[in-house]
Amino acid sequence: MSTLSYFAHSDKGLRERNEDSCLAMEKDGVYIFAVAEGMGGPSTGPSAAEVAVNSLREGGGVSSGSLVEIAESPLACADEALFHFQEASPESDPPAVAMTIALVGPAGECLVSSPGHRKVFFMPYAPPGGSGAAAGDAPEEPVLHDPGAGMHEAVLPPGFLILCSDGISQFVEDARIHGIVKERGDDLEDACRKLVYEAFQNGSNDNLTVVLVRQPGT
Repeated sequence: MSTLSYFAHSDKGLRERNEDSCLAMEKDGVYIFAVAEGMGGPSTGPSAAEVAVNSLREGGGVSSGSLVEIAESPLACADEALFHFQEASPESDPPAVAMTIALVGPAGECLVSSPGHRKVFFMPYAPPGGSGAAAGDAPEEPVLHDPGAGMHEAVLPPGFLILCSDGISQFVEDARIHGIVKERGDDLEDACRKLVYEAFQNGSNDNLTVVLVRQPGT
């Protein structure tokens, strides 16, 4: 089985309440990672994002089948949890959650489902197609691959998988995300906290949430 290491961190930033939530866990041989950004629901008690993420954490066992089929179960659990959440507080604004989710299987096969641009990145250890530039060549550009909105399947390369909320992605440029993870990736907690700190220093007025996953090299 692919042996991953990971860390998840969320901070309310300048907001009075943290409407984000995150998850990083292994269940029945499949790793599940998520960053949820919520709104609506009652002003006290768990946030909509927390309800959705808790449904992933506490749901039943992972079913067999492809990662696409496996992903259907936790996503359906989140939808059902939010439906009951709204039923319990009909006077509140309807809850809504934008959730980025990644599943990684035993052989490193990976599925990511993203609601938008700059929510999830693949960051290989080295740029593809090269083992170093020849003398005199321009230096390699940092590689941070964003698959974009929708559901995508891949093999998780040696390197990093980064899931983040708008509070980070809209305030830290790709090259700086790459630099922080490259510099601090041996300490995933330190890298996550640095990403949150830089977004805050750059003026982020949103909640700040990141999940950082490391796939060891071969």
